[in-house]
Amino acid sequence: KRMKYFFLLSLLFAGSANAQLSDKELKELRDNIQKTESATAKVNEIILQNQHVTDSLNMVRFNEQNSRNLDAFLAERKEQERKAMKGVYLRFGFAAIMLLVLFVGLRRKKKEKV
Repeated sequence: KRMKYFFLLSLLFAGSANAQLSDKELKELRDNIQKTESATAKVNEIILQNQHVTDSLNMVRFNEQNSRNLDAFLAERKEQERKAMKGVYLRFGFAAIMLLVLFVGLRRKKKEKV
């Protein structure tokens, strides 16, 4: 049992002793990290620029579609108003004809009584 612990401790110590980096390796590692961070920042900036352009294009498309829908709605509304006015004129015309028929009928009755 003691032998297992000794063996594990010696492996742990040997692994940590070899894991230390030299100054040159540390400097290269820091340079690589700095280059990676710089590249990542540039990529993020490009992504944001592209996203802004995409948002602008989407807004233009949305405005065009909204304008088309509004034009179609207004045209449909005008058509409904035209049909409604046509119905109003037909009713007025029918009412005028009925009044005329009524007056003609009343005159005939008066002429028959006389």
